[in-house]
Parts: sequence; C-alpha cells; structure tokens
Amino acid sequence: MQRKEKFVIVILLYFLLFFPLKAEDTVFKGDSWNLINYFRIDKALKKYIQIQDEGGWPVLPADIILKKGDYSQHILTLRQRLKITGDLSTAGNENLYLFDEEVEEAVKRFQYRHGLIIDGIAGPETLAAMNVSVAGRVKELRLNRERIFNLFDTYVGRYILVNIPAYELKVIENGREVLQMKAIVGSPGSKTPVFQDEIEYLVFNPSWRIPIRKSVRDIIPIIKSDPAYLERKNIRIFDGWDEGARELRAEEVNWDYYDLSNFNLMLVQEPGPQNELGRIKFMFPNEYLVYIHDTPARELFAYKDRAFSSGCIRVEKPLELAQYCLKDYPDWNLDRIISVIARGEPVEVYLEESIPVVIVYWTAWVDELGLVHFRKDIYNYN
Repeated sequence: MQRKEKFVIVILLYFLLFFPLKAEDTVFKGDSWNLINYFRIDKALKKYIQIQDEGGWPVLPADIILKKGDYSQHILTLRQRLKITGDLSTAGNENLYLFDEEVEEAVKRFQYRHGLIIDGIAGPETLAAMNVSVAGRVKELRLNRERIFNLFDTYVGRYILVNIPAYELKVIENGREVLQMKAIVGSPGSKTPVFQDEIEYLVFNPSWRIPIRKSVRDIIPIIKSDPAYLERKNIRIFDGWDEGARELRAEEVNWDYYDLSNFNLMLVQEPGPQNELGRIKFMFPNEYLVYIHDTPARELFAYKDRAFSSGCIRVEKPLELAQYCLKDYPDWNLDRIISVIARGEPVEVYLEESIPVVIVYWTAWVDELGLVHFRKDIYNYN
C-alpha cells in the first residue's frame, strides 16, 4: 500500500472512530487498537515538539543521587524537569529545594514511563533518561509513530503482539487487549527478529533441539568441566540431525575436537521440568527458527531488563496463553491442558485457524491513560 493511500485510510478511520456509524452501515470491520495507538503517539509528538519550541528541559548533573529528604539547588532543577513532562504537578506552595513526597511520586511516575526500577530515587539511570534531549525524544516519537503507522492495516480481528524493547506480549482481539504478560527476548548478541507469522500449533512437554551455536559456545564448555551435566540435564547426543541419527554416549565424543566450523552433532534435551523450553511451546515455523515458549527460569521475569534469550521469546504466563489459543476448542479446557502436561509426554495440538504473531520494535508509545512511554534502544535500531 502506498503512503498516500494509507493517509486516506487514516483520515477515514479517524471519522469512523470519532463519528461512528452503525455496524451494518459501514464496511470497516477491523479493530481499532493500533489506530488509537497511532493517534495517541501523534498527539504526544505534537506535545514534545511544543516543549522543544519552548526551549526544552534543563539538564541535571549525571554524577549526583537525589532522594527523599534531600535539600539542594538540584532539587529545583529536578522539579522543573518533572513539571515540563507532566510528571510533577504545578500546583501547591512547595519548598522548591526539598525532595518531598510529591517529588518522590513524580520520580516514580517518570521511572514507570521509562521502564526503570521504580524506587523514587533520582540516580544515574534515571538521570540519564531525564537528560536525553527533547530533540532526541521528538526524533524517537516520530520514528515510532512511523513504525506504528506501518502496522495498523496489517492485521484485524485477533493477533499476538510482542514488543521487544518493552519485554512484553499482548493479545489483541477486536480492538482490545485481552491478555498481557512479561516476555524475555533475545540478547543484543542474539537478537529476536522483527517479523510477522502465524501460530500453527502448540507443543506440550516439548523436547529441545539445542542450536549448534549454543551447543558449541555454551554447552560444550560446561560438559568439559562437568561430565555429569548431560545426564543431570537429561540431554541426549546424536551423530547428526537426520531422523535416523545414531545416539552416542558422552564418553564416545571428543569434545575438544569440535568448534563452530565442524560441529555436526545434535544435542536434544528431553521433556521435563528442567527443559529450557518449559512445558509449552507455541510454534510458528519461520526462517529464523524462533518461537514463543515457557521457561523454568521464572526468576528472570523479576528483572526490568530482560534481553536474556538466544532469540526466542519466553513468556511469563504460558498456561494462560495456551488457554487463549485453545479457547475455541471445548476438548482443550484448563483441566485437560494440566493433565496432559502432568503426563510428561510430548503432545502436539494443531489449530484449525492459525493466530497471527506480530513482533515489533517500539521504543516509544502512549498508553490508555495518556502516559508517554520510552524504552531503551537495546538493539540500537533507532
């Protein structure tokens, strides 16, 4: 679709959104979730351009730490900075040099909007985010407005959206967010790709064919120092990737011989509580060999920054996501899902209607409360 055509559609949808017709009177049957996102970020961009035109915001020293109870001239600058972006109210007769509860709450609000640890302390990471220039934020908003704009006419109905910099998965259905959860994405060295596909089937109790790169870089060094590792982790060795490959014993393998250039073995972790894919895998076959899955490392979801994986997407609530994917299948209620998982044997469930998956890279957006969010550019795509 050409940009001019998209512009016409945006204008049309604007009137449909704010001057709605009855359902039977219009051919527009798509959802409005991403359209609303577009108008929100467009409004935020205009606000930040206005801030830029009015001189921007002050910069704080990068090497200070400001917290509740502090009294300093820097608190005055901090108050000014927080007021400009609406994090601090302009009302009240406050002591301008005191870091009081009102300032603490404003800092927490700023931290929430920027995906930072919410402790109410203006430390190095928080100050670094505050000191990004308004010109930089305008550029970021404009770039992400374009990214959102390019998606809104792609899918309607229902789809799963993963935003990499937000470390988040959402399920969108008929213009509403019906499910939301934390996600773990690829590290900067093993990036999760930005692309679109469709979930075709689920696997309960999956085995894991360990990728060659991970086998060589991560697994082999462990095996050399801990020969019992393979047995403890329930990992089997095969002399190739073909279906009839022969299984090998660990003592048959000269691990010192292999590197990335010649590794032709296949390491397979059997299903179980230690399996790196957890108990559920959501498959959308693709050229990148990535998918959505559970994880036994639940503690990682407590971190704010969650770029830990080798490219796949680990999700906080795999059982709820599986329930959603199978909600139109009466035979696959929660009790049956739990029962199948408890048996421990691999089971594949194919969907009659595949579910689109959209993996995006948005470092800025506006939520339903009108709060403007920014996230770290973890892959340097901006």
